[in-house]
Amino acid sequence: MSSERREHERFELIAQVELSYGGPVEKFVTINISAGGLLLRNDRDVKLTLGDSIRVSFDAPELAPPFVIEAKIVRVVAPTSKPGLFGAMWKSTDATANAALSQILWNLRKP
Repeated sequence: MSSERREHERFELIAQVELSYGGPVEKFVTINISAGGLLLRNDRDVKLTLGDSIRVSFDAPELAPPFVIEAKIVRVVAPTSKPGLFGAMWKSTDATANAALSQILWNLRKP
């Protein structure tokens, strides 16, 4: 039996996104993305905790029109010799944002 817990296929996406969380808007680099969420590199050691709500702004015109989608922090990896990481799970019910996310995933899936 596999120990893989991931429900959704992940796609590598190296892109810069803006994240708002109640503090100043911060820029993060995505590591990967899926229908369930995304993994962000925390280069500036921004302090977020499990359960924090965030809004992620995507502007990748080659993949989809710009959009903002809501998510929740579900994983925090502290920095060591490498930058820390945040894992976030989508929680948006906005149809436009969900359609744009689907478009990004569709475009990343193409060979």
